[in-house]
Amino acid sequence: MPPDMGNRPRNHRRGRSGGTFRAATGSESCPACQFRLAASCPPLTMGSSHAATSTPAVLPSQRGRRLPVTETATAGAARTSPMAVSFHRGHDLKLPPHFEAPDPLDLPAVRRWVREESARGLTALDLFCGAGGLSLGLENAGFGVLAGADSNAASIQTHVANIGGLGYHGDLSDPEDFLDHLRAWGIRKVDLIAGGVPCQPFSRAGQSKLRSLVGAGQRSGDDPRAGMWRSFITVVERLKPRAVLLENVPDLAAWDDGAIVVGFCESLRDLGYKPETAILHAYEHGVPQHRSRLFIVALKPGARFQWPRRQDKQPTVRQAVGDLPEVGPAQRDEQLKYGGPRTNLQRLLRAEVPSDERAVVYDHITRDVRDDDAEAFALLPEGGTYAQLPRRLQRYRADIFSDKYKRLEWNGLSRSITAHLAKDGYWYIHPAQDRTLSVREAARIQTFPDWFRFAGQPSLRYRQIGNAVPVLLAESIANSLHLALTLPPKRGRPRLNGQGFRQDLLTWHADNSRDFPWRDHVDPWHVLMAEVCLHRTRADQARPVYEALAELAPTPADMVRNARKARTAMRSLGLRWRAENMVKIARALVKEHNGEVPADSLALRSLPGVGDYVANAVLTFGFGRRTVIVDTNTERIVGRVRGRDEKTMRWQLRLDLHALAGREGPDAAFNYALLDLGGTVCRVSAPLCDDCPVRRHCAAHRPAAAR
Repeated sequence: MPPDMGNRPRNHRRGRSGGTFRAATGSESCPACQFRLAASCPPLTMGSSHAATSTPAVLPSQRGRRLPVTETATAGAARTSPMAVSFHRGHDLKLPPHFEAPDPLDLPAVRRWVREESARGLTALDLFCGAGGLSLGLENAGFGVLAGADSNAASIQTHVANIGGLGYHGDLSDPEDFLDHLRAWGIRKVDLIAGGVPCQPFSRAGQSKLRSLVGAGQRSGDDPRAGMWRSFITVVERLKPRAVLLENVPDLAAWDDGAIVVGFCESLRDLGYKPETAILHAYEHGVPQHRSRLFIVALKPGARFQWPRRQDKQPTVRQAVGDLPEVGPAQRDEQLKYGGPRTNLQRLLRAEVPSDERAVVYDHITRDVRDDDAEAFALLPEGGTYAQLPRRLQRYRADIFSDKYKRLEWNGLSRSITAHLAKDGYWYIHPAQDRTLSVREAARIQTFPDWFRFAGQPSLRYRQIGNAVPVLLAESIANSLHLALTLPPKRGRPRLNGQGFRQDLLTWHADNSRDFPWRDHVDPWHVLMAEVCLHRTRADQARPVYEALAELAPTPADMVRNARKARTAMRSLGLRWRAENMVKIARALVKEHNGEVPADSLALRSLPGVGDYVANAVLTFGFGRRTVIVDTNTERIVGRVRGRDEKTMRWQLRLDLHALAGREGPDAAFNYALLDLGGTVCRVSAPLCDDCPVRRHCAAHRPAAAR
């Protein structure tokens, strides 16, 4: 652990309060916000309708208080197979709102609380908040989180009980109801809007599946979850915060080859923010696991934001959970005796447990283990994986599921804690005990403190923990944001920016543009034909073929009717498959799109042989959209201008190109000029640097001492 971990600044704002809405229907008015009740506007109490048979328990509090909770045990019939484990859902933990919550039925009291919290310091909203890992990091850095919003009821219950503030349980795909609630609560502005858009559509598997369904005509190209970022932008646009923070899985950057993250950043630029992106590794910020998150930070121009520094020392699993009592499988007691912390990280996570609860630990509950799994676990050494098990114990193919089981190492990092933990814990076998991680151990590895409790049955608690941002990672970036918002704005001469690059480029291009016939047709079909002809071919070779095709096939239907003549015309270009592919594209357009070229990126890339470059060329040159064109020419230019190496991720190059395009964005004029610059000046070998119109912006051209 870093030497200052135990003495890091704590949040100045303790004793936070909360209340929440739960789903209901009806025509009566919502007593808190005075709007007509909808699915997101339920009775404004939490924990008040539990069964009379519930067993009272105690909630350790961050604020040094004990809060009443209820636990409802549910179980089903035991399974008869000797290899199965008995079916037991576990306690359904109900958490009340924070003990200093304003009465949610008293709207004036809620508004008064909002005014008081806003007067104390920087404020924030957390959208798609989950259990509150990001919110807790913000609180620890000095932000007051006024409200959290999520579609999961258990997560909102957890958030309101631990973080405090207000809770909104509802669908954020349409943010209008949420915005109505904010107005009713008196929240009209905040310093920061933060959140994590749902990750599922951004995974590699999700992207591949969506493309196949679109190609088969079984699904629209728009995934509603991927559109959640538009709702996030809408809330930002209405409240106009000083800063924006978005976190997500790193694969968000790769989704649609960076289209989502680029679109998000472009939307923020349109609203007057300066967005920056980075992928942070949790273990470099005090979290004992292999977990990476993509962060987008956007502030108004002039703010002095710096990404948090990496920590030198890497935490370990032992430092996080080595002090917890030894337990076996199927341990279901919510409270166990506890001997005390032994490491800096453990002391940090126990620091605010109330003094009369220092001898107990909560949530150290575990799953049962099948007989064959118990035998397999016993054979796995520290760090061992599924591939090391005897064949008789391998229920899955070891060549495919080589790491289906993973025993963690005491002195290493845990695997990334994910929501899959709610289904099984095979990736998280305890380093020394023949069982999977307990709820508390998973929370510790996510750096949730021990006073933090999770609502619901154990599987719901695991899911909330797995979906959360690690607290110390959230706190690390929150500290940087808090500093950026409290320091005075930068003064002095502004650095060279994208607007200057664009102006210099377009001024040069006005006298140096190349003349090609396809640039005269602002028509998606003609652009598509030209781009297919230009694939791996010089422009002077493609010109006569394109001119012949433009006469033979002015529409996709004409291409289908004149397929034989079109193939003959394209024969001079070589690559026979290209001629066949052009005809296949035309047939697909006639059959699936009524003979029209679609204006949707995913639909374009579902056409035979159409990739990212051709799709974006059609969008920008044929439909007038703002989108970057990434090919060898533009990659070379942006790499030299920005000083990037060959290992730079493609999504980062796309963001760089957007930044260089200036306020107007990467429109057709910018993209044509960039392509011509790469073809005539910024060449692969022997570039004409002295003649380059953008050399003053170029890192490769500047002397080393000036870089």
